[in-house]
Amino acid sequence: MGIREKLIEFEELSQKKCTVTLVTDGGLRNGAELCVENCRCVKNCDDNFIVLSVFGMDIHVSGAPLVFENFGIGGVKITGKIHSLTFEEN
Repeated sequence: MGIREKLIEFEELSQKKCTVTLVTDGGLRNGAELCVENCRCVKNCDDNFIVLSVFGMDIHVSGAPLVFENFGIGGVKITGKIHSLTFEEN
């Protein structure tokens, strides 16, 4: 494998990484902020349940009420009282 092929592989792998950050202030039920970078698509979104598709898995977020925001290319932010956060391979 030459340098060019290694650089192409490195670039492809770097684009497939996803960063999930959960910030709580006084516990999950009192309010939280979930930031997901490199989100591929939003599969489901309502006031109580959001499903995000990232590379290799789906992220299920349930809570009440949830507020969904877009903060850039491939980045989303969810705020509210988060009850559960589940990761499911796809």
